[in-house]
Amino acid sequence: MENRLDETQTIERWGIRFTGIVQGVGFRPLVSVLAHQLALSGFVYNDGHGVYVEAQGTVEALDLFLDAVKVESPRLARITSVNITKMDIHMDDCIDRSQPSPEEAFVIKPSPKGMKVKTFISADTAPCEDCYKELHDANEQRRHEYSFINCTHCGPRYTIIKAMPYDRERTTMNDFPMCPDCEREYEDIEGRRYHAEPNACHVCGPQYQLLDAHGTVVETDEVKAFAQVRRMIADGYIVAIKGIGGYHLACDAFNETAVQRLRERKQRPMKPLAMMAGSLEILDDIVTISDAELDVLISPARPIVLLQSKPEVPSVPAPSVAPGCQSYGIMLPYTPMHMVLLPKDALWVMTSGNHSGEPVLYKDVEALEQLSTVADYFLTHNRQIWSPVDDSVVAVCDKHILQYRRSRGFVPEPIHCSGLLNNTMLAMGSDLKNAFAMNQDQEVLMGPHIGDLEHSSTHETLEKTITHYEKLFDATPTEIVVDAHSQYFSSRLGYAYGERHNIPVLEVQHHHAHIASVMAEHNLQGPLLGICFDGTGYGDDGTLWGGEFLICQQGGYKRVAHLQTAPLPGGEKAVREPWRQALWYVRQHYGTDIPAVYKKWLHTLPEGWELLDQALNSDMVFSLSSGAGRLFDALGCLLGLGNIHAYDAHIAMALEQVALGQRGNVREFNYDGTTLDLTPTIFSLMDEYAAGADVSALAASFHRTLAIAICEVSSDICSRYNIDQVAISGGVFQNRQLLQELHRTWHRSKLYMNEKVPCNDGGLALGQLWIAHQLKK
Repeated sequence: MENRLDETQTIERWGIRFTGIVQGVGFRPLVSVLAHQLALSGFVYNDGHGVYVEAQGTVEALDLFLDAVKVESPRLARITSVNITKMDIHMDDCIDRSQPSPEEAFVIKPSPKGMKVKTFISADTAPCEDCYKELHDANEQRRHEYSFINCTHCGPRYTIIKAMPYDRERTTMNDFPMCPDCEREYEDIEGRRYHAEPNACHVCGPQYQLLDAHGTVVETDEVKAFAQVRRMIADGYIVAIKGIGGYHLACDAFNETAVQRLRERKQRPMKPLAMMAGSLEILDDIVTISDAELDVLISPARPIVLLQSKPEVPSVPAPSVAPGCQSYGIMLPYTPMHMVLLPKDALWVMTSGNHSGEPVLYKDVEALEQLSTVADYFLTHNRQIWSPVDDSVVAVCDKHILQYRRSRGFVPEPIHCSGLLNNTMLAMGSDLKNAFAMNQDQEVLMGPHIGDLEHSSTHETLEKTITHYEKLFDATPTEIVVDAHSQYFSSRLGYAYGERHNIPVLEVQHHHAHIASVMAEHNLQGPLLGICFDGTGYGDDGTLWGGEFLICQQGGYKRVAHLQTAPLPGGEKAVREPWRQALWYVRQHYGTDIPAVYKKWLHTLPEGWELLDQALNSDMVFSLSSGAGRLFDALGCLLGLGNIHAYDAHIAMALEQVALGQRGNVREFNYDGTTLDLTPTIFSLMDEYAAGADVSALAASFHRTLAIAICEVSSDICSRYNIDQVAISGGVFQNRQLLQELHRTWHRSKLYMNEKVPCNDGGLALGQLWIAHQLKK
């Protein structure tokens, strides 16, 4: 929103307020440079609301100044509002008399103390093009191959800042006083490091050193330390590397022995491992990269991107990197250290430095204590990481960016939601893939990826990160929003927070929150049809939901259709062990006359399966679930892709992987206006599998059938309720094979999906927050 003034005077003085992501992105230096170029006098400073400017000059120059700020805005900046106040040219009440007067110069002033914070900060980003060139310029004496090179356009932000406003004294770079050369750059109005708060060089900045697994210093010279690490990786060693947001565990991705050793030590037997490539060229023989995928790979965020592997190529990663997968999670170097350390022809496993399921480690002492049995050596630096962040994970499907994990490179940049009120609320998210959310007016601050809240360490990380956000953004929640599942730790923590601060707690239904996250992103008030497909969530009727068709409007919803329910023999055990539900399908379809392939399958089941088999033939009552995720799990099990999850959604992901690139054929399903029954589909695929059909074709047929079924149900509901908008969300829609089939067959209504947050539980808090605000209107 902008307020322009009439040109009524030759000389005017304007007070200009910029809000948005305008701190830590080179905004003040740009303002200062432009003001000098246009001969304006005045000052600029960061404060609790953003950036404040007072500028005096001709109306023409002031107009040119505003236009130039918007056109030349730094690459990391995002201006959300510009407000202008006409001031008396003699009024000088807020000028610091220790600084030159605005009539004499234009200056960058220190931030006022004690102001309430109401502004935002950029995410950490990869080096800009200028820093990249300087990093590799052998003639550059001061920063050639310097691992902490940065400028006002790039580098660390969120991970180093302790408090707002964003000034060096409130970051972990305050531990490194600038040398005279860096000071001159910092004050040089013509340079790109003019007021770059993390500015440093070889002389005065942070440095790397190499330690062994006992914490003994092996090498303090950074160049020699990097050379040793390259040799160690090539020789099959595992090295813990401290980066910008935490530690990684690295080894040679082409060395099967090294990868297996890493899996054994980290206790991560099957889940795919992320890799970092030294260059794009090394990827040419390994994966296919579309233009859209390339744009994401080389973007300032530099996330992990899921890329399709090439079949039958001479150079492939070790089989244990991503067992059973046709795609790899790959990122490019995103810090100067990575750009110096990795050889151009290198492909290293670069997985989070932690034990499986726990938060990424970022404190040096804790990393040495907990990773000494995993890593052979530690490459560490002496700059403190204030806020840890894990790597973000994305994929591209039909040119849509799918966020799987929103963290480094994106956090804490706000998401604008015009449907929110001004009061601050805190939404706790879920227990899986936890990420919380809080708002400052209509800007939503999503927390970083915390992980699954099954470990006490993740509980502590969640509480600490919420506290940090409250202090960093001076946010005081007036209400807490939690999942309606009262047994979630996130819900219990929310209630404890509400009781401690004497503020109300609102419960929100899980699947409604998923759809609301899409509504929040796209500012949809409804009515619309929401299709939420995930694993299992607490339903209003006492059953477990997860295959839902909901009519959503503002803060309310109505369940109008769902997938057929099926028992979960063993309750939560059936989620971890899908063979239990698969056995139910076998008995439902075949009874005791089981085909040979499934008789053989019975012998692969865990000891004691006969007891469950007897229970299935009894009158025992089991929990019922309409979860689409459970359907994927059961079918994957029935097609021989596994009996027990090695990690979350393992078997469902395997079903997607074997189907990639194929179309399959549509199978029979039933829909009666309220229930979409895919049991006939499952039975048909079981019969074909028993007859020896190709598993890939069967998996593709299931995906295609489900997409057609979703379209048919959606068309019926939209016609009956006169709706022309449909939103899809829930973890199942991370499945690119399903999404591609859905996009091919979708023909009726406008289809919306998550783009800025994950459709899995990592985006749930945004929907919770949005619903709470709608209910307050």
